[in-house]
Parts: sequence; structure tokens; C-alpha cells
Amino acid sequence: MEYRFISDVKPKDLWFISMLRIYRSFIGIINVVFTVAMIMMTLHFWSTTGGFIRTLMIIGCLLFPVIQPLAIYGRSVKQLENLPGRVELMFDDNGVHVDSEGKHEDIMWNKISNAIKQTNMIIVMSDTSHGYMLTNRILGDEKEEFFEFLCKKIRK
Repeated sequence: MEYRFISDVKPKDLWFISMLRIYRSFIGIINVVFTVAMIMMTLHFWSTTGGFIRTLMIIGCLLFPVIQPLAIYGRSVKQLENLPGRVELMFDDNGVHVDSEGKHEDIMWNKISNAIKQTNMIIVMSDTSHGYMLTNRILGDEKEEFFEFLCKKIRK
């Protein structure tokens, strides 16, 4: 069996992964608790404070639900500047074959550490900190079949 994809990572894909990582961790719980506490404090003290303190309270209320996601999106855009433009991935019985900007790399299946299935993508981890993202728009109807293929090859 052979699968061939052209990786097309967008800033929103990196943003989505970062937001998932944050809100599935202890940090996400702290963000939610802080935001709820700020909203309650703002409602309680709004009538007794001046303009400067009100501005700080509004900024505090917007910090995690608005400002943090915008900052993470900006970081995602910067991250994509350092990644190669077009990455062609071919998966077959021998391993993963990567072509990018005139360079070719073959990764054997025993070197692939994991395959992670998210709601909008599959991430093929080439080691503990590097991987290849294949979004649903790239995978199309082959997502489930491809993930099963990956799992079978990685577990061998």
C-alpha cells in the first residue's frame, strides 16, 4: 500500500494544536479559573473604581480568552516562516519518504516514534519532538484507513 500527500500546514493548524495542548493541560484550568475570577472581580468592583483600574480589569478579563489566542496565532505565523514551503510525503511498506525543496530523506518505520490522531489532523512523529502534520483537508476520505496503516507499520 502506498499513500502520497503534499503537506500544507497553515497557521490555523499550528494555532489549533497549541490551543489544544494548552486547554488539555493544567495551564488551561488555571486560565479558565483566572478568567472567571477576573470577570467576577470586575463585576463586583466596577462601580467603585476609576477609569485606569477599569481598563486594567477589562484587559485582565480579555487576557486568556482573546489576547493569548491572538498571540499564539502570531507565533504560529512566525513558526511557518522557518518551515519549508512544500513537503511531499510518501508512505509505503519501506517507510516514509520525504521530499522538500530538492532534498530527499527516507525514514524507516522503526525510526517513527508515534502517530497522533487529532480531530482535524494526523501527526506522524519522526522523533519525540519533530513530526509531520497531515490535516483533514489533505487526507480527505483516507484519514481512517491511513491512520490504521500507520499504526500497523509503527507497531511492527
